Amino acid sequence: MTTDVSIILVNYKTKDLAKQCIESIYEKTHDVNFDIYVIDNGSDDGIEELLKQEFPRVKFLQSNENKGFGAGNNIALRMFDSKYAFLLNTDTILINNAVKILFDFMEANPKTGACGGNLYDEQGQNIHSYGNIFDLTDLFLKTFNLRYFFPKRHRKMKDKGLNQNNELKSVDYITGADLMLRKEALDKAGLFDERFFMYSEEAELQYRIKKSGYDIFINPEAKIIHLHNKSPKKREKMYFEFLKSKYLMFSLCFGTKKNLGIIKFLFYVSCFAKIFSHREAICSLFDFISKDNIEVN
Repeated sequence: MTTDVSIILVNYKTKDLAKQCIESIYEKTHDVNFDIYVIDNGSDDGIEELLKQEFPRVKFLQSNENKGFGAGNNIALRMFDSKYAFLLNTDTILINNAVKILFDFMEANPKTGACGGNLYDEQGQNIHSYGNIFDLTDLFLKTFNLRYFFPKRHRKMKDKGLNQNNELKSVDYITGADLMLRKEALDKAGLFDERFFMYSEEAELQYRIKKSGYDIFINPEAKIIHLHNKSPKKREKMYFEFLKSKYLMFSLCFGTKKNLGIIKFLFYVSCFAKIFSHREAICSLFDFISKDNIEVN
Protein backbone atom coordinates (compact mmCIF):
# COMPACT_ATOMS: atom_id res chain seq x y z
CA MET A 1 0.00 0.00 0.00
CA THR A 2 1.38 3.40 -0.98
CA THR A 3 1.97 5.78 1.92
CA ASP A 4 0.53 9.27 1.46
CA VAL A 5 2.09 10.97 4.46
CA SER A 6 5.05 10.19 6.70
CA ILE A 7 4.56 11.74 10.14
CA ILE A 8 7.87 12.62 11.82
CA LEU A 9 8.43 13.29 15.53
CA VAL A 10 11.77 14.21 17.11
CA ASN A 11 12.06 13.21 20.76
CA TYR A 12 14.39 14.63 23.37
CA LYS A 13 13.38 13.58 26.87
CA THR A 14 9.67 13.94 26.09
CA LYS A 15 8.60 10.29 26.13
CA ASP A 16 5.26 10.88 27.83
CA LEU A 17 4.41 13.78 25.52
CA ALA A 18 5.37 11.70 22.49
CA LYS A 19 3.04 8.93 23.67
CA GLN A 20 0.17 11.40 23.98
CA CYS A 21 0.89 12.81 20.52
CA ILE A 22 1.03 9.38 18.87
CA GLU A 23 -2.21 8.34 20.56
CA SER A 24 -3.91 11.41 19.10
CA ILE A 25 -2.55 10.60 15.63
CA TYR A 26 -4.02 7.10 15.66
CA GLU A 27 -7.28 8.32 17.18
CA LYS A 28 -7.91 11.26 14.83
CA THR A 29 -6.31 10.23 11.53
CA HIS A 30 -8.33 8.28 8.97
CA ASP A 31 -8.97 8.07 5.22
CA VAL A 32 -5.29 8.68 4.47
CA ASN A 33 -2.39 6.21 4.40
CA PHE A 34 0.37 7.21 6.80
CA ASP A 35 3.35 5.93 8.70
CA ILE A 36 5.12 7.39 11.72
CA TYR A 37 8.82 7.95 12.34
CA VAL A 38 10.17 8.78 15.80
CA ILE A 39 13.75 10.01 15.99
CA ASP A 40 15.32 10.02 19.45
CA ASN A 41 17.98 12.70 19.83
CA GLY A 42 20.13 10.80 22.31
CA SER A 43 17.78 11.30 25.25
CA ASP A 44 17.90 7.75 26.70
CA ASP A 45 14.45 8.15 28.26
CA GLY A 46 13.07 4.72 27.43
CA ILE A 47 11.09 5.77 24.39
CA GLU A 48 12.33 2.84 22.29
CA GLU A 49 10.88 0.35 24.77
CA LEU A 50 7.63 2.33 24.93
CA LEU A 51 7.23 2.27 21.16
CA LYS A 52 7.96 -1.46 20.94
CA GLN A 53 5.33 -2.22 23.57
CA GLU A 54 2.55 0.21 22.65
CA PHE A 55 3.15 1.35 19.05
CA PRO A 56 4.95 -1.48 17.22
CA ARG A 57 4.15 -0.01 13.78
CA VAL A 58 6.10 3.18 14.53
CA LYS A 59 9.53 3.32 12.90
CA PHE A 60 12.14 4.17 15.54
CA LEU A 61 15.42 5.85 14.59
CA GLN A 62 18.16 6.48 17.14
CA SER A 63 20.58 9.39 17.05
CA ASN A 64 23.46 9.05 19.48
CA GLU A 65 23.53 12.76 20.25
CA ASN A 66 21.22 15.74 20.28
CA LYS A 67 22.11 17.77 17.18
CA GLY A 68 18.88 19.74 17.24
CA PHE A 69 15.45 19.85 15.67
CA GLY A 70 16.50 20.16 12.05
CA ALA A 71 19.21 17.51 12.17
CA GLY A 72 16.86 15.11 13.91
CA ASN A 73 14.15 15.57 11.30
CA ASN A 74 16.69 15.22 8.51
CA ILE A 75 17.39 11.63 9.58
CA ALA A 76 13.86 10.66 8.58
CA LEU A 77 13.58 13.14 5.71
CA ARG A 78 16.53 11.44 3.99
CA MET A 79 14.75 8.09 3.93
CA PHE A 80 10.99 8.65 3.78
CA ASP A 81 9.31 7.73 0.48
CA SER A 82 5.85 9.26 0.88
CA LYS A 83 4.53 12.16 -1.16
CA TYR A 84 4.49 14.36 1.95
CA ALA A 85 6.23 14.60 5.30
CA PHE A 86 4.31 15.97 8.27
CA LEU A 87 6.56 17.23 11.06
CA LEU A 88 4.93 17.28 14.48
CA ASN A 89 6.38 18.36 17.80
CA THR A 90 6.04 15.74 20.49
CA ASP A 91 4.10 18.29 22.57
CA THR A 92 1.23 18.48 20.08
CA ILE A 93 -2.18 16.81 20.15
CA LEU A 94 -4.39 16.51 17.08
CA ILE A 95 -7.87 17.95 17.63
CA ASN A 96 -9.31 16.72 14.35
CA ASN A 97 -8.30 14.80 11.22
CA ALA A 98 -5.57 17.37 10.54
CA VAL A 99 -3.36 15.00 8.55
CA LYS A 100 -6.12 14.26 6.04
CA ILE A 101 -7.18 17.92 5.84
CA LEU A 102 -3.65 19.10 5.04
CA PHE A 103 -3.04 16.17 2.69
CA ASP A 104 -6.18 17.01 0.69
CA PHE A 105 -5.17 20.66 0.55
CA MET A 106 -1.71 19.82 -0.79
CA GLU A 107 -3.19 17.44 -3.36
CA ALA A 108 -5.56 20.16 -4.59
CA ASN A 109 -2.80 22.80 -4.72
CA PRO A 110 0.29 21.36 -6.43
CA LYS A 111 2.22 24.64 -6.20
CA THR A 112 1.99 24.60 -2.41
CA GLY A 113 5.29 23.41 -0.99
CA ALA A 114 4.39 23.56 2.69
CA CYS A 115 1.33 24.09 4.85
CA GLY A 116 0.15 23.81 8.42
CA GLY A 117 -2.92 24.20 10.59
CA ASN A 118 -4.09 26.45 13.39
CA LEU A 119 -2.41 25.87 16.74
CA TYR A 120 -4.21 26.26 20.07
CA ASP A 121 -3.24 26.13 23.72
CA GLU A 122 -4.90 23.83 26.26
CA GLN A 123 -7.65 26.40 26.83
CA GLY A 124 -8.50 26.55 23.12
CA GLN A 125 -6.93 29.96 22.50
CA ASN A 126 -5.11 30.67 19.23
CA ILE A 127 -1.33 30.64 19.56
CA HIS A 128 1.61 31.22 17.21
CA SER A 129 0.96 29.18 14.04
CA TYR A 130 2.92 31.02 11.33
CA GLY A 131 5.48 33.78 11.00
CA ASN A 132 6.85 36.56 8.85
CA ILE A 133 10.41 36.64 7.58
CA PHE A 134 12.13 39.96 8.22
CA ASP A 135 14.67 41.39 5.76
CA LEU A 136 17.66 43.64 6.42
CA THR A 137 15.54 46.79 6.28
CA ASP A 138 13.35 45.36 9.04
CA LEU A 139 16.45 44.49 11.08
CA PHE A 140 17.81 48.03 10.68
CA LEU A 141 14.49 49.66 11.64
CA LYS A 142 14.08 47.43 14.69
CA THR A 143 17.68 47.87 15.84
CA PHE A 144 17.40 51.66 15.86
CA ASN A 145 13.75 51.73 16.97
CA LEU A 146 12.54 53.34 13.73
CA ARG A 147 9.87 50.81 12.81
CA TYR A 148 7.04 53.05 14.05
CA PHE A 149 7.68 55.43 11.15
CA PHE A 150 6.92 52.64 8.66
CA PRO A 151 3.39 51.39 9.48
CA LYS A 152 3.33 48.49 7.01
CA ARG A 153 6.61 47.06 8.26
CA HIS A 154 5.62 47.74 11.86
CA ARG A 155 2.39 45.76 11.42
CA LYS A 156 4.39 42.88 9.97
CA MET A 157 6.73 42.90 12.99
CA LYS A 158 3.78 42.99 15.41
CA ASP A 159 1.97 40.07 13.75
CA LYS A 160 2.12 37.22 16.27
CA GLY A 161 0.92 34.59 13.80
CA LEU A 162 -2.26 33.74 15.71
CA ASN A 163 -4.64 33.50 12.71
CA GLN A 164 -7.55 34.45 14.96
CA ASN A 165 -9.74 35.17 11.92
CA ASN A 166 -9.34 31.55 10.81
CA GLU A 167 -8.23 32.58 7.34
CA LEU A 168 -6.78 30.38 4.64
CA LYS A 169 -3.85 32.56 3.67
CA SER A 170 -0.40 32.66 2.17
CA VAL A 171 2.34 33.18 4.77
CA ASP A 172 6.13 33.33 4.89
CA TYR A 173 6.49 30.21 7.00
CA ILE A 174 4.59 27.71 9.14
CA THR A 175 5.86 26.94 12.62
CA GLY A 176 7.79 23.68 12.86
CA ALA A 177 5.30 22.30 15.39
CA ASP A 178 2.96 21.12 12.59
CA LEU A 179 4.61 21.45 9.21
CA MET A 180 3.55 19.44 6.15
CA LEU A 181 6.18 19.42 3.39
CA ARG A 182 5.93 18.29 -0.21
CA LYS A 183 8.74 15.83 -1.02
CA GLU A 184 9.14 17.33 -4.48
CA ALA A 185 9.74 20.75 -2.88
CA LEU A 186 12.36 19.29 -0.52
CA ASP A 187 14.10 17.64 -3.47
CA LYS A 188 14.47 21.10 -5.03
CA ALA A 189 15.12 23.24 -1.95
CA GLY A 190 17.09 20.81 0.19
CA LEU A 191 16.62 19.71 3.80
CA PHE A 192 17.11 21.56 7.08
CA ASP A 193 20.38 23.45 7.48
CA GLU A 194 21.99 21.65 10.42
CA ARG A 195 23.91 24.72 11.57
CA PHE A 196 20.65 25.65 13.31
CA PHE A 197 20.23 23.79 16.59
CA MET A 198 16.74 25.14 17.23
CA TYR A 199 14.71 28.23 16.33
CA SER A 200 14.31 29.65 12.80
CA GLU A 201 15.36 26.47 11.01
CA GLU A 202 11.85 25.98 9.66
CA ALA A 203 11.73 29.61 8.49
CA GLU A 204 15.04 29.30 6.63
CA LEU A 205 13.94 26.04 4.99
CA GLN A 206 10.63 27.52 3.87
CA TYR A 207 12.44 30.61 2.56
CA ARG A 208 14.31 28.25 0.22
CA ILE A 209 11.09 26.43 -0.67
CA LYS A 210 9.50 29.74 -1.68
CA LYS A 211 12.58 30.66 -3.71
CA SER A 212 12.14 27.33 -5.52
CA GLY A 213 8.74 28.52 -6.75
CA TYR A 214 6.31 27.13 -4.16
CA ASP A 215 3.66 28.75 -1.98
CA ILE A 216 3.23 28.39 1.80
CA PHE A 217 -0.27 28.33 3.29
CA ILE A 218 -1.91 28.11 6.69
CA ASN A 219 -5.14 26.12 6.61
CA PRO A 220 -7.29 26.77 9.71
CA GLU A 221 -9.47 23.71 9.08
CA ALA A 222 -6.63 21.61 10.53
CA LYS A 223 -6.61 22.12 14.30
CA ILE A 224 -3.86 21.08 16.72
CA ILE A 225 -3.08 21.72 20.38
CA HIS A 226 0.50 22.81 21.10
CA LEU A 227 1.57 22.37 24.71
CA HIS A 228 4.15 25.16 24.95
CA ASN A 229 7.09 25.05 27.37
CA LYS A 230 6.70 21.37 28.23
CA SER A 231 10.24 20.39 27.25
CA PRO A 232 13.36 20.74 29.42
CA LYS A 233 15.03 24.15 28.96
CA LYS A 234 18.13 26.00 30.16
CA ARG A 235 17.52 29.75 30.02
CA GLU A 236 20.86 31.16 28.83
CA LYS A 237 21.55 28.23 26.49
CA MET A 238 18.13 28.65 24.89
CA TYR A 239 18.54 32.41 24.52
CA PHE A 240 21.94 31.94 22.88
CA GLU A 241 20.45 29.45 20.41
CA PHE A 242 17.62 31.90 19.68
CA LEU A 243 20.05 34.74 18.90
CA LYS A 244 22.43 32.51 16.96
CA SER A 245 19.58 31.22 14.81
CA LYS A 246 18.39 34.75 14.05
CA TYR A 247 21.92 35.67 12.97
CA LEU A 248 22.18 32.56 10.79
CA MET A 249 18.75 33.29 9.30
CA PHE A 250 19.67 36.82 8.20
CA SER A 251 23.12 35.80 6.98
CA LEU A 252 21.97 32.80 4.95
CA CYS A 253 18.85 34.40 3.46
CA PHE A 254 20.03 37.95 2.87
CA GLY A 255 23.80 37.96 3.32
CA THR A 256 26.24 38.90 0.56
CA LYS A 257 29.96 39.61 0.59
CA LYS A 258 29.09 43.31 0.56
CA ASN A 259 26.61 43.37 3.44
CA LEU A 260 27.65 40.56 5.80
CA GLY A 261 29.64 43.08 7.83
CA ILE A 262 26.52 45.24 8.16
CA ILE A 263 24.53 42.25 9.43
CA LYS A 264 27.19 41.56 12.06
CA PHE A 265 27.23 45.23 13.10
CA LEU A 266 23.44 45.34 13.49
CA PHE A 267 23.49 42.22 15.65
CA TYR A 268 26.26 43.64 17.83
CA VAL A 269 24.27 46.86 18.33
CA SER A 270 20.90 45.17 18.93
CA CYS A 271 22.35 42.71 21.45
CA PHE A 272 24.69 45.00 23.38
CA ALA A 273 21.87 46.55 25.44
CA LYS A 274 20.91 43.07 26.66
CA ILE A 275 24.38 42.10 27.82
CA PHE A 276 23.65 42.79 31.49
CA SER A 277 20.51 40.64 31.60
CA HIS A 278 21.84 37.87 29.33
CA ARG A 279 25.61 38.16 29.70
CA GLU A 280 26.43 34.49 29.06
CA ALA A 281 24.20 34.21 25.98
CA ILE A 282 25.32 37.54 24.45
CA CYS A 283 29.02 36.78 24.96
CA SER A 284 28.52 33.35 23.38
CA LEU A 285 26.80 34.98 20.42
CA PHE A 286 29.57 37.53 19.92
CA ASP A 287 32.11 34.70 20.03
CA PHE A 288 30.07 32.72 17.46
CA ILE A 289 29.79 35.71 15.10
CA SER A 290 33.52 36.42 15.32
CA LYS A 291 34.34 32.83 14.34
CA ASP A 292 31.58 32.10 11.80
CA ASN A 293 32.54 30.90 8.32
CA ILE A 294 29.26 31.47 6.50
CA GLU A 295 29.79 31.47 2.75
CA VAL A 296 27.80 34.10 0.84
CA ASN A 297 27.77 35.25 -2.77
